[in-house]
Amino acid sequence: MMTRSKTPLTIPKQADRVLSIQSHVVHGYVGNKAATFPLQTLNWDVDVLNSVNFSNHTGYGSWKGHSCTGEEIEQLFEGLEGIHTHYEAILTGYIHGSSALMCVGQKCISIKSSYPETLWLLDPVMGDEGQLYVSEDAIPIYRDILCCRLVDIITPNQFELELLLDVKITSLESLKVAVNLVHKEYNVKYLVISSLTLTAEDLGLGSAKKGKMYSCISSAESGKIVFFEIDKYDSYFTGVGDLFSALLLDRLYKTRDVIISTNQVLTIMSKVLYVTRELCLKDLGKEVKAKMGDSRSMKECELRIVECMDMYSEDDCDYTPFELS
Repeated sequence: MMTRSKTPLTIPKQADRVLSIQSHVVHGYVGNKAATFPLQTLNWDVDVLNSVNFSNHTGYGSWKGHSCTGEEIEQLFEGLEGIHTHYEAILTGYIHGSSALMCVGQKCISIKSSYPETLWLLDPVMGDEGQLYVSEDAIPIYRDILCCRLVDIITPNQFELELLLDVKITSLESLKVAVNLVHKEYNVKYLVISSLTLTAEDLGLGSAKKGKMYSCISSAESGKIVFFEIDKYDSYFTGVGDLFSALLLDRLYKTRDVIISTNQVLTIMSKVLYVTRELCLKDLGKEVKAKMGDSRSMKECELRIVECMDMYSEDDCDYTPFELS
C-alpha cells in the first residue's frame, strides 16, 4: 500500500479542457502532433480527434495512412456525447474531405450553441501561396461554417482569407475591406492573418524589405488593425501554423487581448524556428533548407517540439505592433 509523503502537497490548478480536431502523423510534427504536447505543458487537458492518420506529412512526397470520413467522425462524436464531454475551448485545423469537414462544422456549431462560453479557434487550412491543399468543394463549406456566426477566432494566411471571402487582397485598402467583412458578415471576434503576401511596398511602408514579412491582427471590439513585421525564413517548415494556432488559443483564452497574445506567440515561434535550425545544423554540420517532396530535408527540418517545451509558457513580447492609416 502506498503512503503519501508527509511533505505538504499543493494541489495544482485543474486543467482546462480543449477538443482539438486536426490531422495526425506517426512521424513528425504537424496538426495534433504539433499542438497537443505544447497545450498539455500549458495545463490543457486535450481531447484529440484525428481527421487523418498518416505515417508522415504529405510534404515528404510519399506517405501511407487513412483519412476519416464524415461517418467515422460522426461516430466519434456520438461516443463523446454519450459520456457527456464538455470543453472550455475547441481547436479545428486541417480536415480532409468535404463530408468530414461538414460533420466537424455541424458538431462544433452544436457545441457552441449549447455552450456559448466555449472558445472556438478555427484555422481554415486550405492552402498557401496560391496552392490548394484541399479540394475546391471545401471552400463553400468553410463559408457555411463561418455563416453560423459562432466562431471566435480565425487564423488564415492571406491566400486562405481570399478564398473564404472570394476577394483579392492587393493593397492596404483591399485588406481593410476584407478584415471588416470578416467581423461584420461572420461575427468573428478576432482575426489573425498569420502571414501576408503583401509586401512593405504594398502596405505603403516604402521599399520591400528583404527577409521580412507581415502578420495582421484585428479585433471586432476595438476596430483596430495592427501589424507585426516578422522574419521570413528561407526554408519550408511544416507544422508552424498548427503550433501557432494552439499557442494563440491558450493565450487568448487566458488574456482576451489579441495583440499581446499574438506578440507572445510570434516571439515563441521565432525561438522554436531558431532552435530547430540550430539543432539541425548541429546534427548535420550544415544548414538544411527543406523542400517539398524531398524526404531527407523534410525529415531534418521537423519542428523541435519536445526540445522547446520550456518556451511555451514564456510571455516575452519581442515585436512592436503598429497601425497603418
